[in-house]
Amino acid sequence: MARLGLVLREGLVFGLIAGVFSLVIRLVALLATGTAMPNPFSSFVTTALTLLLIGGAGRKLAAATGTTTPSLQMGALAGGISELMRNLVAAIIISYLPAGQSAFAHLTPAAKRAATDTSALAVALGQQLGLAIVVGAMIGWLGAWALLRFQPPREPPVK
Repeated sequence: MARLGLVLREGLVFGLIAGVFSLVIRLVALLATGTAMPNPFSSFVTTALTLLLIGGAGRKLAAATGTTTPSLQMGALAGGISELMRNLVAAIIISYLPAGQSAFAHLTPAAKRAATDTSALAVALGQQLGLAIVVGAMIGWLGAWALLRFQPPREPPVK
């Protein structure tokens, strides 16, 4: 039961941290470029930060538990939370910002209909969330596996 609490706590904490970082980067990119779509550079930066955070959390769990399974579970939870914040929370915030409303106003009528189709948006979010859960689990596991397989050198004994 203690392992479950550890996985939940680490997954929530690191998922929220990764989500907040990606949310801030997306908002800065919106204000800098004036377009609601994320540009390739901001997508790369948010992905790299998410990889580092979830992989580091996986290493931390592997050091605490000595196995990779909790890191796999924590990575799945953290990946899902960060992707949910990156897409859903960012879309909500962007829709209320003047830059986001301006970008929506410049869309074609067909693009506006697609942007307001809630069923298509729910399906797309579900697909992205499922992929983020799988990728987050793999990242957490890889961080744990790397620590357990290639342990850092130990300090020599003090004489």
